[in-house]
Amino acid sequence: MDNTPFPLYRRSANGLNWYRIESATAFTEVQRVGNRYVVHRLEAMAYPERVRVMSLIDMHDGHVVECTAGEVEGLIAGFPAQ
Repeated sequence: MDNTPFPLYRRSANGLNWYRIESATAFTEVQRVGNRYVVHRLEAMAYPERVRVMSLIDMHDGHVVECTAGEVEGLIAGFPAQ
């Protein structure tokens, strides 16, 4: 785990959430709500939040898949990929 090259990029399997994982304790989430996008930043302080970050990194549950940096960074910058 210590050799993980951050940032990592993930997307939910349903295509409504994108994640830029900055470290084992922090990530930025872009959530699609209707025609809009909402950006959330999370610093994982509590144990359940840390477990959430680990599940995003590991991708074992099948709810998230890998995606490109451009896909996520474009959404964070306010330009969704078409």
